[in-house]
Amino acid sequence: MKLTRHIPSLFCLVLLALAHAGCLGGGAARNAEKLVEAKDYRGALEVYQSIVDTKPGTPEAHQAQLAIGKLSIERMNQPAAGLNAYQTVVSEAPESDEAAEAHYQLGMHYYRQKEFEAAQNEFDTIVNQFPQLELSHNAQLMLAKSYEEAQNFEQAVEVFDNFANRNPRSERAAQAIANKARIQRTHLKNEDEAKRTYQSLVKRYGKVEGTEKEIEKAKQELTALGASIPKPDDPLATQHGRALAQQEARRERDRPRGGVEKSRAMGNMGLQIADSGFGVSASEVMRNFGGQTAIAGDEQGSFHDAELMIANFFYGDENYRDAGALYFDAVARAEANKEKIDPYSYLKLSVCYRKVGMHQRAKEVLKKAASRDSKVVEAVVSTGRNQYTNEEYEKAIETYNSVVGLNRNRDSEVYWLISLAYKKLGEPEKEREVLERSVAANTMNADALQSLAEVLHYRLKDRKTAAIYQDLVDEKGDSYLASKTLGNLCYQHENYVQARSKYRAAARTAKRILNKSESDAEKRELRNQVVYATILAARATFQLKGVEAAQEMIDELAAEYPEHALIPYGRGEIAMLNSDAETAVAAFKESIEKAPLSDIPLIALGDYYVSQGYNDDAIALWEEFLKTNQYNQKVQRRLKTLQASLEDGE
Repeated sequence: MKLTRHIPSLFCLVLLALAHAGCLGGGAARNAEKLVEAKDYRGALEVYQSIVDTKPGTPEAHQAQLAIGKLSIERMNQPAAGLNAYQTVVSEAPESDEAAEAHYQLGMHYYRQKEFEAAQNEFDTIVNQFPQLELSHNAQLMLAKSYEEAQNFEQAVEVFDNFANRNPRSERAAQAIANKARIQRTHLKNEDEAKRTYQSLVKRYGKVEGTEKEIEKAKQELTALGASIPKPDDPLATQHGRALAQQEARRERDRPRGGVEKSRAMGNMGLQIADSGFGVSASEVMRNFGGQTAIAGDEQGSFHDAELMIANFFYGDENYRDAGALYFDAVARAEANKEKIDPYSYLKLSVCYRKVGMHQRAKEVLKKAASRDSKVVEAVVSTGRNQYTNEEYEKAIETYNSVVGLNRNRDSEVYWLISLAYKKLGEPEKEREVLERSVAANTMNADALQSLAEVLHYRLKDRKTAAIYQDLVDEKGDSYLASKTLGNLCYQHENYVQARSKYRAAARTAKRILNKSESDAEKRELRNQVVYATILAARATFQLKGVEAAQEMIDELAAEYPEHALIPYGRGEIAMLNSDAETAVAAFKESIEKAPLSDIPLIALGDYYVSQGYNDDAIALWEEFLKTNQYNQKVQRRLKTLQASLEDGE
């Protein structure tokens, strides 16, 4: 009886709870907004938090977290709390629209704080992971602006170009190209490139509605440059142009304002295709290209063959968005039907992604394709060689870079090919960098070793280091210095297996000579070499096997050379790798006291100070050392570099 009497009251409580839960959705959010308007920020924060607590993991909770982030940063001057709220959304729902908004707000915060690298990471994430959202277009423009503010002007030019490729024949594309030309002329001081960009702008967009301001400005710039002003293309004069005009008109009309741009379902031919990320469906491209009736395959070929044919047309016309949508669809259909497809189609799809700024997807396409068909990497390398032969060096570099890491056995060769293109472009520093990567990937690559020796000797005038690599080419590199140099190169580029091998070889070479030496001075120097090379090998061992294996190597070294001054330094290096900075600093100082003339622990300690922003401590440490060791070039270079960077930052 008691149970029966309480049923109505329990029922009412349930209804009240459900009603309350509903209120904490839209109703509570509206109440919080009113509190914000009334400047009762703490009250609003409590209401938003109640939504988070009562509806965990739901879109409503994530929207409340976004509101908390915005309120904390913009109204309450609590950036740490705001950033934490945004990060919570990203971690809890990484693929949601709310996560995209959180990334954007994080990017805008970092941008305002002039933390441009962090901002770029957030904006780039949106472009690559949320291309279906209108927000991704805004993020791409902010990415370009962030690069420009950071004075990375070449990257800014590339991203503005990516944006234009992603939005062909639109007013916003014209604005992006105008920005590209402005940076080329004003910041890069490349009037020839700026002239060509302005001419392209007038030619392609001169008759596109809404671009009048950009076109007029471009004409003024061309006049100032003494360049000819081209006749604008008529976008409706060709089938291709009419298709683009129809497409852009429809896209601009249907473009969501601050919401989600819905991906189009691929229903034709009974196959559902995932969203390509290009912002336009293959069926729409095909329909526009073929008029009122879509182009289809026949007995002479499949539907995806027709798509590839038209994709190649768009690709040749540099309409990478529409070409990419078709390549994506054609590849998906061929794979679904387990049909072979030309490996160059994967390459072109990857290029299309790169050209619209979706570099992560570009890499994923080639990685997936290479795992299925070994000919894909060869097709890319072959394309790069053809571009190099045709003197399209920048395109060749871009093509080669797209397959780095897909086949480790080919990386050394690919880096070497990239170096040849940089050589033609007259960029010796970049040539040296990729050659070092080539050697680090394969220390037996004679072509890379020879090229590295040449760029160092002839173009960078570093004849001392060049001689080391030339000796390796001439098979005279069985020396402590050669092995240690290769070890440093491999460690720098994270080839820890080869780094450890080369460091051990260096230690063995020094020890072999030590056992035969009769000079006390020479023995002292050789012991230093054995100990130092072994410590470096222990660092590489840490990366491969962890702290215990590395410490075991140092312990064995200490047992053999118990009084050596670099033993504490070795323990400090392992401690630093193990994130124990306090122990590392103490060990470095102990080593400095034992060997006041050695620059090894001194540089390690100074570098740590710099990494933590303790620049004054680093300067004082190195200046004090140079008072009695004024000819030490390593410390001099470190000090000058630090002082120059501080002067540039003022």
